[in-house]
Amino acid sequence: MATQIRSKHMGRGGAIYRVRMRNLKTGTILNNAFRPTDKFELIETEWQSASFLYRDRQNAYFMDLSGFTPLSLSLKIIGDSVKFLKEGEIYKLEVVNGEPAGLRLPKKISRQVIEAPEAVAGNTVTEATKWVVIEGGIKIETPLFIETGDIIIINVDKGTYVSRG
Repeated sequence: MATQIRSKHMGRGGAIYRVRMRNLKTGTILNNAFRPTDKFELIETEWQSASFLYRDRQNAYFMDLSGFTPLSLSLKIIGDSVKFLKEGEIYKLEVVNGEPAGLRLPKKISRQVIEAPEAVAGNTVTEATKWVVIEGGIKIETPLFIETGDIIIINVDKGTYVSRG
């Protein structure tokens, strides 16, 4: 999967494409250069719905909903999104040759506020906020009116509060 492509033309020589890629199996980043005439084999990928079961120090474990087979995906591949995984929720897994290679989380998720301090507005010129703890132990900055037990919607890409759910 290419994450960044840059083209460079070398005077009388042919163009060179510098590509930053991620290895689908290991998650490592590779930097390579290719010519426009280079050929590549296409890889067939598919997206499967899977229920999140649990995670350990190296992998996250899912249950494939179509065949009820267990699947594991390295936490290196999932990256920072791992903190938003919730047991029992359904996510989309990218599968290559029967092996999970990626994970797609929804853009927005709902989580319950576990811990919220009392609201103290004080002398504020801008919008007053406070830090709360949501399910999974994640700290999110929210408006003062959010209380313990509220359900809030979070933008997964930015890790920020969107609205009360």
